[in-house]
Amino acid sequence: MKGALRIALLIAAVALLAPASAGAEEGGPSRQEYVSQVEPICQANTEANKRILKNAKQRARNGKMKQAGAQFIHASAAFGSTVQKIAAVPRPPADEPRLLKWFTFLEIVKTDLHKLGTAVKEGNKIKAAHEAIRVQRSGNAANNVGFVFEFHYCRIEQSRFI
Repeated sequence: MKGALRIALLIAAVALLAPASAGAEEGGPSRQEYVSQVEPICQANTEANKRILKNAKQRARNGKMKQAGAQFIHASAAFGSTVQKIAAVPRPPADEPRLLKWFTFLEIVKTDLHKLGTAVKEGNKIKAAHEAIRVQRSGNAANNVGFVFEFHYCRIEQSRFI
């Protein structure tokens, strides 16, 4: 009887430990590891966008709309390549649905930023104002989805683009 009890306890212990080890074998980084891999990519993009968008507002205000629009379009392209780099980073399996939603919003930010550049380049101030609002809203939506990651550089802030 004692032998049967030991076997039952051993089976129960193995059953309890199996899900924990299965999660570890599943692969994928933890949330903190993911953030530590992604943040340097976002930091590089933030610094690049500062250079790309330097004086863009002033140029737009001083009538140099084509130059300012080209700067926003260039920033959109740089942001798009950054999103592709981030998408290539292995993701935590538990956060996969949230990150896919985040990537969707990041793509919208990229598209809206390009539309903003096009509107500025065309000199269409009303459309540019609308697109600037869209960039802000899609950035806020991305931030709301990515809030749990506590990003610093991967957080979309209006001051980085507009």
